[in-house]
Amino acid sequence: MKLIDLLAADRILIDVAAETVRMAAQPLVHAIIESGRATDPDRLEALLAESLPNEAVTVGQQAFLLHFRTDAVERLTVALGVTAQPVHREHDASKEARIVLLLVAPAHEAVGAMRALATFAHALAREEVVSTMESATSPAEILAIADLVQADLAEELLVRDILRGRLVTAGPDTTLAAVADLMVKHRVPAVPIVSETNDVLGLVGYGEVLRYLVPHGKRRSGEMLAGQDLSVPAAAHRPVREVMDRSVLCLSDDQPVAEVADLMVNKRLERVPVVREGALVGVLSREDIVRRLFGP
Repeated sequence: MKLIDLLAADRILIDVAAETVRMAAQPLVHAIIESGRATDPDRLEALLAESLPNEAVTVGQQAFLLHFRTDAVERLTVALGVTAQPVHREHDASKEARIVLLLVAPAHEAVGAMRALATFAHALAREEVVSTMESATSPAEILAIADLVQADLAEELLVRDILRGRLVTAGPDTTLAAVADLMVKHRVPAVPIVSETNDVLGLVGYGEVLRYLVPHGKRRSGEMLAGQDLSVPAAAHRPVREVMDRSVLCLSDDQPVAEVADLMVNKRLERVPVVREGALVGVLSREDIVRRLFGP
């Protein structure tokens, strides 16, 4: 299937008047409904009213890619809007763009939806594609963009297609206590330890925190043995290079998700650092894979 096959003139809107991504998404939902692709229009509108996806994909300062999975549609449907002025998230003006793409798919098309999202993200990363869209005066001009006409839908879902943008790291001289604080503050189960050039040196997770920071001693009848030291262990102030797990398996961001899922199951890995050309770009967990493929 070609990428262009997912677009249609009646679901491409030009000069959308909006200030935020949510405002821009509203006419896109209406375009999907008016095109007859929504089997449950009320449910689709309610979904937008309740919340936009928390994990909306952003392509630099060029585009916002929103994606829902809902039984309000029977098949993968895409609507594209070009706003008159740059829009931003309601509570975050750090990124602005004039391209807003809305992808809606039924639950059983999770893999196909992610493949489509990845292919659109790749196309919209090209400045010439975005500039042509921004200067377009009709849907026909967008449907004639060569990069969209010629692009094939990605055959495989790759790690980079489902990798979350949030990345929390620490240097080798950071104390174990400081890394534990990072884990709590950012609600992450592990923190990659990286060099100045962002090479992965090791990993600190719950295991290291429990091993070195929880007071040692045996319990008897639910009470600590007399004389046990309950103060913060000296290890709290040790640099993580002395306590981190150095036997870290890293993934490449261009590996197929299916291959990685098998590897994580067979090796009993909960989460794995992901690198691109040797530099850390994210951490992939089992939860990420399941949530992206089967979550709402």
